[in-house]
Amino acid sequence: MRKLIILASLAVLAAAGAAHADSLGRPCTTKPEKDYLTLDALKAKVVEQGYRIRGGEIKKACGEFYVIDKNGKKAELFVDPTSGVIVAGGGKGKE
Repeated sequence: MRKLIILASLAVLAAAGAAHADSLGRPCTTKPEKDYLTLDALKAKVVEQGYRIRGGEIKKACGEFYVIDKNGKKAELFVDPTSGVIVAGGGKGKE
């Protein structure tokens, strides 16, 4: 019984961690979707800032990108989809 409780607790914690990592938890902009840049345009803005993109998408009013930074480290960036400005992630201290 004790093992079952521990396993159930670990499963809940893992799911909570995955959900947190999946999104910023707040929008990156309040502007309407019609004002968003295309995904390709957002990718170009991220690359201009020195990142190599491994994957990305626009969801929940944020561009979310998995990148390699200038030091070769993996990072997750949250980008304003209307401007390409990084609003969180990447070790830039903007969270």
